[in-house]
Amino acid sequence: MPDAPEAGVVLLIRGGWCGMNETPDVDALCQEAKLCLQQSRLDKATTLFAQVLAVDEEHAEAREGMASACFHAKDYPAAIEHFERLAELRPLDARPLINLGAVYNRQKEYDKAVAVLRKGVGKDSRSYEAFYNLGIAYRNLEQRSMATTAYCEALRLNPDMSAGHVNLANVYVEMSNYRKAIEHYNLALKLKPGLQRAEAGLERAEEAIEASKAQVSPFGRLVETGENIRGTVATGAGRVLSSVERAKDRSTIGDLAAEIHESAQEVTSQLRDEMTEAILELGRSIAEGADRASNIVENQDHFSVTLGRSQVLRKRFRDALAELSDHESAMTSGGEPG
Repeated sequence: MPDAPEAGVVLLIRGGWCGMNETPDVDALCQEAKLCLQQSRLDKATTLFAQVLAVDEEHAEAREGMASACFHAKDYPAAIEHFERLAELRPLDARPLINLGAVYNRQKEYDKAVAVLRKGVGKDSRSYEAFYNLGIAYRNLEQRSMATTAYCEALRLNPDMSAGHVNLANVYVEMSNYRKAIEHYNLALKLKPGLQRAEAGLERAEEAIEASKAQVSPFGRLVETGENIRGTVATGAGRVLSSVERAKDRSTIGDLAAEIHESAQEVTSQLRDEMTEAILELGRSIAEGADRASNIVENQDHFSVTLGRSQVLRKRFRDALAELSDHESAMTSGGEPG
């Protein structure tokens, strides 16, 4: 389970003036409260927003400002109360739901975050903030396949989100997909040079790749039986290798073994964390029928992408095994070592 909450939880605050139909005094209070909020004078902002709401409890701008002030003051139960009320006042607006999901993430109530954020996505499927917050929730629920899907969608909508690249890379590290992790750490550093979280993550991922290459080879080797043949080794077919050929053979087999090991890990991880979840989610959507028709299409697409990735990983694994077999044939048939 990763540390929670993750950095960069996104909270959306609507800009603009307070309601034009309000009395001048209420409007002035609202503007002053917003200014205090921008200046992080949270106590004063809360007091002023409360005065507006005392006059008009359905004042949406003041309600949103109060929710934001509570969030930044870490009064999460109060923030939830105000965002829920705001969602009632603005039933067509996705923002209160997305912000509510952010608060649930801070509360570590990730199941509730997923539920409300999915509703938010239903109202606004172009909100990268919603998908980013979904990624945080799914990752902390250890649903890594769903987390990667959410983060990828957030980055598709906003490729310049450095925090999104870092969080996605962190999930790839947990899935032992270090190459993808390195790719996204580098993208984060390209967007924000010197980003400490990205630099630290990149270092860990590169070390993990080197460690996987240095693992003990699963293939045995013959024991030298006499001083007179030191510097050579016999293969199973009786071909004698020089010391140079032996060193090259050992290096080649080590590289291929590392590739096979890494490929096998990725195939296993992908089947466990992605394929199973994709099949279950597709099955749930189909079982719920017409009420989730749009989700059926979405999950079918997700399943197709997951299946395609599985086929790519399996081909990589098979190719590495075939290369090892070809190398063994060359070494035992008298040909040049590969």
